[in-house]
Amino acid sequence: MKIVVTGAAGFIGTNMVRRLIKEGIEVVAVDSLARNGTTKNLESLRRDFPALKFEQKEIEDMPAVIHRERPDLVFHFAAQVAVTSSVVSPARDFKINAEGSFGVVIAAAEVGAPVIYTSTNKVYGDNVNRVPITETESRYDFGGEFFKDGLPEGFSIDAAHHTPYGISKLIGEMYVREYGGIANRCSCMYGPYQFGVVDQGWMSHIATNKLSGRPTIIYGDGKQVRDALHVEDVMDLFLSQMRAITGKDAAQYRGEVYNVGGGYGNTVSLLELCRRWEITPQFGDWRPADQKVFYCNISKAETAFGWKPKVGLDQGLTELYAWTEKSLGLG
Repeated sequence: MKIVVTGAAGFIGTNMVRRLIKEGIEVVAVDSLARNGTTKNLESLRRDFPALKFEQKEIEDMPAVIHRERPDLVFHFAAQVAVTSSVVSPARDFKINAEGSFGVVIAAAEVGAPVIYTSTNKVYGDNVNRVPITETESRYDFGGEFFKDGLPEGFSIDAAHHTPYGISKLIGEMYVREYGGIANRCSCMYGPYQFGVVDQGWMSHIATNKLSGRPTIIYGDGKQVRDALHVEDVMDLFLSQMRAITGKDAAQYRGEVYNVGGGYGNTVSLLELCRRWEITPQFGDWRPADQKVFYCNISKAETAFGWKPKVGLDQGLTELYAWTEKSLGLG
């Protein structure tokens, strides 16, 4: 089997390339190297896998790679990943996430390769903030029917406001599904090879701030809650999807969408994370379209693939902190 991985030097891409190679799968890794940390990730991949086939390409050039390599499957992770950047530069966000994904999907369809795509919980738009919530001293939570169960895939995406990022990722998701791929609406993913910044990868970013002696600024009151999923669990799910959509029963998985998150047992608020790492944060204004609570119902993925998160929050955060310490040369 041959697989093209776009965004291969990013957080998810680096972990996926490592898992695929260890399973004996031929990998063609493609990345623009524009994002923070990608150069370091590529160096680590080349150090551990000297024979890795890597190409530095912009999103517009990835279809040519797919046509030339004719893979059996494409993992499409390349993206503009920040809501804040999409608000400032909506045209560039659209070009990468909507037009870029369209090009990848069409090229993959032309060579007969299904696409597995990382979408986002932001496709649900501001409908999430219309769900009744409760409030405690350290966190918000869903009230009513979604308490502990989380939002299902059938929750409305027909929102008045999505943010440009939510719109562009939804367009990419719809093309992936239209052409028989799998779309994953991802919540908060974390783990090694993540170089978080203020507007994406917040758990990694807070760990970096703590270890570097920099202040941590929380936008809003810090009670925002997310369901955290360790990257090893993400890889387990995506590899199960790879086997399913390239297997004899592939038809039942084509065009499907799955929520991907850590579940209620792995929820954490910004305040709770800061307290865990003994951080006294500073506070800024709320950011546009921030969701006070998001955790998703992952039962569809559990049923389809026999998958459940295995890495608990305590273990995962301990590992993230240790990896971040080592990446900064402090461990």
